[in-house]
Amino acid sequence: MARRVLLCLPSGTALIDPDPDETARRDVELATEWGGSAAGIIGWSEGGWTAVDLAAQHGDLVDRLVLVSTPVPGEGAAAPSAVTAKTLLLYGSRDGGNAQARWWQNAVGGRIEMLPGEGRDILGRVWARALSHVAPGRLRK
Repeated sequence: MARRVLLCLPSGTALIDPDPDETARRDVELATEWGGSAAGIIGWSEGGWTAVDLAAQHGDLVDRLVLVSTPVPGEGAAAPSAVTAKTLLLYGSRDGGNAQARWWQNAVGGRIEMLPGEGRDILGRVWARALSHVAPGRLRK
């Protein structure tokens, strides 16, 4: 049975599969809407805010979370300390990526992996790494 992975994108962004071959190779069922069942979650850019909210609200169903280039929420936003999922933070080192990654690490924990010299548009380049985190041990031969 395929691993369900929810991809949270910025509002108004159409569903994209950054690398359909890699998604299939990882035996992943990609979704864009929360279905109330166990899932790993990947949030890209502002979609990461939704990913964090879902992981905090459904800790019993979300065991793994990846944030890709997710900016720090606006002023007054509470740190999402209720997240219990094993978290991976993927950022490019340009455009404030280091500071954003550190903010999220302080808020939700997790491991930071930086792409030197890259900006925010890294989802396609880190897709395999993101899937390896949310769907560990699922690689098809």
